[in-house]
Amino acid sequence: MHTLGRVTLLAMVPLNVVLVLWVWIGRIVFGVGGWFFLIFLVSVVPVLLVALTLTTVLAYTQHGRPRSLTAVQTWAQLATWLCLLLLGAFTPDFGDAPGSETSLLTQALGWSQERYDLSFDLMVGFAVASCAAYLVLLVALVVGRRPAPTAVGGTPVSAPPPS
Repeated sequence: MHTLGRVTLLAMVPLNVVLVLWVWIGRIVFGVGGWFFLIFLVSVVPVLLVALTLTTVLAYTQHGRPRSLTAVQTWAQLATWLCLLLLGAFTPDFGDAPGSETSLLTQALGWSQERYDLSFDLMVGFAVASCAAYLVLLVALVVGRRPAPTAVGGTPVSAPPPS
């Protein structure tokens, strides 16, 4: 688990940036685009940037060498990433023109109102799951922080002065 925790920690910055972009505009890969590009830019993207920056800073400021995440922190981070990946993929979109309501499901399986509605349901489900996984991660990073190393007698150990 130590190796997975280390790799996950090192992947936090690049994957967080990629997943913020993915949630914002990733569905264009599937030919889906519309008003959510603008709506997400001023609502979802800033929230994701602040939230993911917070957990990244908390993760990198934990005590211990080599730096790594605990098992709970690692699995919560992986779950957050998976939910954000699926949220970005299944977010439907709409435009001003008739017939501009599209989603991954309607592009892959053909348009129907049921598939479009299912896309919205999946979007909401993955958004809720992303929030839940993120909250587990945040709590794990705040409460489950690795303790500072201590010497005999319980006094904190500081790093040796640079030579």
